[in-house]
Amino acid sequence: MSTQPTEISAEATPGLPWGALLLLSGAAFATVTTELLPASVLLQLSDGLDITPATAGGLVGAWALTIAVASVPLTRLTARVPRRRLFTLILLLLALATTGTALAPSYGWALASRITAAAAHGLFWSLLVPTVATLVPPARTGRAVSVVLAGPAMAGIVGIPLGATVGVSLGWRVSFGALAALLALAALGIRSLPLSDAPQSAVRQEGRDPALWTVLGVALAGGLVITGHFLLYTYIAPLLKQFGGYDNATSGILLFVFGAAGVVGTIGAGSLSDRFPRQALTWVSVAFAGSAASLLLLDLHLSVAVVVIAGWGVLIGLLPPVFQMHLLRIASPGREAASGAIGITVLNLGIATGATLGGAVLDNWQAGALPVVAAAVIAAATFGLVVNGLRGRPAAGQESGAEHTGVVREGDDPAGTGAQDSSAAEAH
Repeated sequence: MSTQPTEISAEATPGLPWGALLLLSGAAFATVTTELLPASVLLQLSDGLDITPATAGGLVGAWALTIAVASVPLTRLTARVPRRRLFTLILLLLALATTGTALAPSYGWALASRITAAAAHGLFWSLLVPTVATLVPPARTGRAVSVVLAGPAMAGIVGIPLGATVGVSLGWRVSFGALAALLALAALGIRSLPLSDAPQSAVRQEGRDPALWTVLGVALAGGLVITGHFLLYTYIAPLLKQFGGYDNATSGILLFVFGAAGVVGTIGAGSLSDRFPRQALTWVSVAFAGSAASLLLLDLHLSVAVVVIAGWGVLIGLLPPVFQMHLLRIASPGREAASGAIGITVLNLGIATGATLGGAVLDNWQAGALPVVAAAVIAAATFGLVVNGLRGRPAAGQESGAEHTGVVREGDDPAGTGAQDSSAAEAH
């Protein structure tokens, strides 16, 4: 088959709107740093509010629970609000609530401000990927999403360590205050972006969503992969020290390797998702199950540990963009934001479930059992994705609906040349 049409199509495709994508990436960086910061300043926060560390940890759990409960209803309630105004209001609310945390005189005040911020955060992430998809041509949607999601990946490498350092040296209130200022700046920047409003079809959709069960099936599978990941990641300290036998300094190096590899995975996620829109999520899930099992090799040698930790990091970098792009592609036209809200809800339930299940595994067995249970959970997710993919294979001549969303849907040829027909015909 001649590749000339593909080359012509690629040349005709306009470049990425880097200014808008980087601004959205910075906003996402600020929101995720706000989400994760309490865990890194937990001891200082508990001292400052005169509570136990366990009670302070409730701020983390309340955040995830709020997102799980509020994301879908808030997405529906705000469907008629223009996107640029909505993003600005969301970020301003996040800034105000984070300021409330910084000034909190008591635990109750801090908890209320965190719940408010979590509700805004969940809405932000429900809308983020569908909005990014409207800024670029369909064939570049995955790349654009990976650029935006590089911000959250950098939060783990730059935002959290920096926030923790500021918290130790200047106090945890200063850390939250600085984040509030960053969120306010992001809100001002968003006002300048030419964001498309929600499609009118999203506002007037009535009746049952024909893609609902497919979306729920994929979301559940993604939630199981995240469950397996957080079953491991929540207890990575005992995994590295008790099972691997590494001291604090070496564990710190391995954690840096994990974070850096995550950024690499996020950068590569867009190309993978655009080139293999149907198979990418299943491939990542299969690799994730193998990666979880490979952590049983941590105690062999430091060089082996570096390799398996790096592989794990690359995969968690790949997973969120690939998962969210997959949900976007299988959503019914006009229901992309609702699909994103379902994904965010399930992912946060997966975080909570993984942390709880991992604690039970650690209490009843040794840390070495964590990779085995995680691999089994992720393998179940992979099986579900394969079954869901076989069931949801598009029929010949089926309308893709890509023109409604600005995104290549499953079964579409991103270049418009038929160059990917062979891969699109394969099951997940």
